[in-house]
Amino acid sequence: MSASTFTPDHAVIEQGPVFEGLQVIVSLDGCRQARVNGSRPFDIDNSSVYLVISEGGQDGSDYLVAHRLQRSLRVGLDWVSARRNGFNLEMMAQCRRGRLHTQRGIQVLKQPMTPAIKAIAAQAMACPFQGGVRDVYLAGKGLELAATAVNNLLGEGVEPGRRLNRMDIERVHHVRELAIEHYQNPLSLAELARRAGTNTKKLSVDFRQVFGMSVFAFIQRYRLQEAYSMLATGEYSVSEVASFVGYAIPHFSTLFRKVYGFPPSRLAG
Repeated sequence: MSASTFTPDHAVIEQGPVFEGLQVIVSLDGCRQARVNGSRPFDIDNSSVYLVISEGGQDGSDYLVAHRLQRSLRVGLDWVSARRNGFNLEMMAQCRRGRLHTQRGIQVLKQPMTPAIKAIAAQAMACPFQGGVRDVYLAGKGLELAATAVNNLLGEGVEPGRRLNRMDIERVHHVRELAIEHYQNPLSLAELARRAGTNTKKLSVDFRQVFGMSVFAFIQRYRLQEAYSMLATGEYSVSEVASFVGYAIPHFSTLFRKVYGFPPSRLAG
């Protein structure tokens, strides 16, 4: 993962080969125009997410306007790494949702910014670590961001165009707080729905629409983030951390490696 924050004094044109594989670009601030292989330009807007799937051999260029803050995050996974981490780039390349640009060997897909992606981006931009631990932390956040963006692209479980009222949104945030409060011994979906005064189906749909993931996925991510923070201090063993966040060690190690791409023992003291 790489982060970029700057304000150009004059208009800038950045040119170079397009990353081969999957690239997820989170545009937080600014505006630029992009071209691929000299084609007609398209806009890269702020508060949007872009997925670029390239087979290689593509040339890109970005035009940045002067005196405007440009802030973005980029995550790149080559074809081998993407497959190893469970990303099906062939399927993604065939997706028509948000298609912004298409040419032989390259697809550019645009997705709206979701609260989940915005939260991950904020955590990455405010990384509290230095040195090797920082690299490990950002690598994990990069995988998390890519997984969330791809999940949104493939549209698992979201009702397009459905608007939630204020009461629905407040209810979902209440459930989020309940989930965090009881993350070490998670409440069942039925119990969360009961405490929030709704049913499991509506809760599942509304929660995913607001946070971009299921209730179960949110709880799992929160538990692993807490585990990561504890391990990064170097003061706890893997078994201590697994027990604290409520996992059996074998299951914890498997989940941790799946999400962050390395075993928890790499961080443990």
